[in-house]
Amino acid sequence: RQFVHLSFSRQEEMLPRLTARASRVSSAAFPARGFATIQVGLPEAKEDITQVFKHDNVGIPEFKPRDNTAGAPSKLHEKKVWSQAEIDDALKTNSVFAWGPSDALREACPTIARGEGVWLYDKDDNKYLDWSAGAVCTNLGNSMPKEIKSAIQEQMETAPFVYGDLAVTEARAKLSSLLGDISPGDLNGFIYASGGAEANECAIRMARRYTGRYKILSRYRSYHGGTTSTLAMTGDPRTWATDTQITGFVKIPDPFPFSFSWGEDAEKAAKSALLALHEQILMEGPESIAAIFMEAITGSNGWLLPHPSYMQGVRALCDEYGILMIVDEVMCGFGRTGKLFGFMNFPGVVPDMFTFAKGVTGAFMPLSGVGMTDKIFDFYRTNAPAYGSTYSGHPLTVACGYATVKYILDNDIPHRVKQMEPTLAEGLAHIVSKHKSAKQARVIGLAGGEQFFLLY
Repeated sequence: RQFVHLSFSRQEEMLPRLTARASRVSSAAFPARGFATIQVGLPEAKEDITQVFKHDNVGIPEFKPRDNTAGAPSKLHEKKVWSQAEIDDALKTNSVFAWGPSDALREACPTIARGEGVWLYDKDDNKYLDWSAGAVCTNLGNSMPKEIKSAIQEQMETAPFVYGDLAVTEARAKLSSLLGDISPGDLNGFIYASGGAEANECAIRMARRYTGRYKILSRYRSYHGGTTSTLAMTGDPRTWATDTQITGFVKIPDPFPFSFSWGEDAEKAAKSALLALHEQILMEGPESIAAIFMEAITGSNGWLLPHPSYMQGVRALCDEYGILMIVDEVMCGFGRTGKLFGFMNFPGVVPDMFTFAKGVTGAFMPLSGVGMTDKIFDFYRTNAPAYGSTYSGHPLTVACGYATVKYILDNDIPHRVKQMEPTLAEGLAHIVSKHKSAKQARVIGLAGGEQFFLLY
């Protein structure tokens, strides 16, 4: 079938000839399928539909049914304890791993039978140091304090689940109140999710709706989560997976460029980075930018420690142009850096919103959330935040969170972290002095890491 568009100048000349030709062609080529007419111009009111549009009538593919009945559990599930071979086979057959190829990760991962303090033990009682605190989340170690265990057990026995938009619990009220008490400034409103990426996703949507703007600025050397939006907001190579899928996320000049330096003087370098950021804000259009979203101290991209004036300058730029400052506290929050929150390391800096996860429960339960100022909270008293989740405010997780935060405060965990900082710094410094491939170590509290050269 061909559709021909005629130039206006030749329509009167060519249209009768084209119509006659098309009629002859259709009659000769498709006599069996009934294509013996051509529609010219708009249809009349009572004209038969088959004269208006000729359908191909190709039908739908043949349905090929498959057995969709449920299977039966194998005899293996009648056993209380599995052998290592049975565990390995089940993982190989049924378990997909995250962030890497499943076969390689499965071969590398030990099967953990129990945890105690900073140690993990496999089924043969081999001991492993939990060097990375899981995914920078087991802030209280691998032994659950009895106070937290009791809080979870009590909630299990009373109201193990309610849907957070249909009913509330005392545990949710207590955690929200406690977070409001301990958070700086007027950060008094809290909404809950399950993981850090969800919290960041929620903050993105709330910032866009509150400001009426759509651009989110974030740093290249950053990580904010594995959902589509949070991965687009991420700056490290994991973001490449979303490059063709999503818009509205803009990367800003980093205070720690990979291939050049802003200068040897830390404060002057911070000012240069801020000047570049200011220029970008002006070129992007301040009225289009909803938020600048960044980790107070970059975590998985190297524990980068900016000069205090950098974060203070970002706060000032946000104030100047009505841009929300959102701080990702998923890794730094609840004591990791020796302060209750990472942004508290920068004098005078209070964000408009902050996100948290991991340390709020010590990773004993999956809980995350977004904290916001009264002004933003007041907006959402009468407007929906465009975010929701089945497990938002889950009774077990908020009960765990409340007990964990109380434990952190009662035992002054941030102070203990600061006391341990020299020990971690000494150990990392030893690695730098011993190994040629070690370029630098960076430490704040019990957050730290090594930067290595690639030696060929």
